[in-house]
Amino acid sequence: MAVVWKLSIISLQSKSLIKGVILKKNPFYKRGEFGVFDNLNMLIKSYFTSPLKNSDIRIVLEDKDYLVVTDAYGMFELKLDISFKTKPKIIIWFQNIKLNINQNYPVFFKNENSKIAVISDIDDTILVSHTANTLMRIGVLSLVPSHKRETILLTQKLLNLINKNPTNVFYVSKSESNLFKTLYSFISKNNLPKGALLLTPYLNFKQLLHGKKEKDFKLNTIEFILKNSPDKKFILFGDDTQKDMEIYATIVKLFPNKIERIYIRQTVKRLNKQKTTLLKKLKEAFFATIYFNESTDLKLELKEVEDLLMSKTF
Repeated sequence: MAVVWKLSIISLQSKSLIKGVILKKNPFYKRGEFGVFDNLNMLIKSYFTSPLKNSDIRIVLEDKDYLVVTDAYGMFELKLDISFKTKPKIIIWFQNIKLNINQNYPVFFKNENSKIAVISDIDDTILVSHTANTLMRIGVLSLVPSHKRETILLTQKLLNLINKNPTNVFYVSKSESNLFKTLYSFISKNNLPKGALLLTPYLNFKQLLHGKKEKDFKLNTIEFILKNSPDKKFILFGDDTQKDMEIYATIVKLFPNKIERIYIRQTVKRLNKQKTTLLKKLKEAFFATIYFNESTDLKLELKEVEDLLMSKTF
C-alpha cells in the first residue's frame, strides 16, 4: 500500500508550503540503534523502492480539499496564501484510500516570533559526510549508522545556542529524500534543532548514478523562504564542498538586508583556485562571513552570536 514517506507543513508569515513524498510501499527501516548490516540493507533497499509517480492525490486540510499531482519522483507540493498558528489537521488520500503518514519527525513547522532564523546545509555542515570524496562519502553513508555519524562541533553549538528561544531552522540540502529518515535520526540523536528538512527528490538507483537532481534547488528554496519571511533576518550555514559559497553570494546580492552572518566550514587544508575565488567573492559581498575549521575560536563565535541574539527583540 502507498505510504507518505516524508511530509512537511511549513508556515511562514503569510504563506504556507506543504511538501511530501509518496512511495508505493514502505521501505525497510529499522528503528532505534542498529548495526552496519541493517544500515547498508536499509540504504540499498531505499533506492529500489518505487515512488508513486504522476498520481492524483487529495489533501484534506482543515476540512478543505486540494487536488495535487505527484511528479515523476513521487513528490507533491502545495502553496497556500495563509499562515497556520497551530498544527492543522491533514489527511492525504489516494484512490479513496487514506494514506499512512509514517514519520517520527515533526510534520508542522510554525512561524516563530524570533526575529532571527537559520538556513543550514546538512552534509559537511552539521554532520561529516566527506562530500568532496565520492568513495569516502559512500563508505560513511553505507557503513556508519546515523546514530554514530560525526557532528560538526561549531555548527552544533551555535545552532543550539540560537534555538534556546523557539527559532525557525530550515535544513536545505541536495541530499535526496531517500535519506530523510537517516537525517532526522541523526538530528534527533544529536539534539540538534528539529527544523524543516527540505531535500531533493526521491531517486532510484539509476537516477542516483546519473545525478538526476534539480540544478537550482537550493537557490530557489532559499529565495522562497526569504521572500516570504519579511519579519526575519537569517544566519546561513554551509561548507566549501559544493556550491554553498556561490549560492550564498547570490542570496546576499538578492537580499542585502536579510542576512546577519554566514558560516562556511573548511573541509580541506587548501582550497583550489576556483574555491578560493568563490570565497573571496563571498567575503567581498558580505563582510560577516566566517570561514571556520576545528581551530576556530568557538567561544568567540558563541559570544558574537549571543550578542546578535540579545540585540534582537524576541
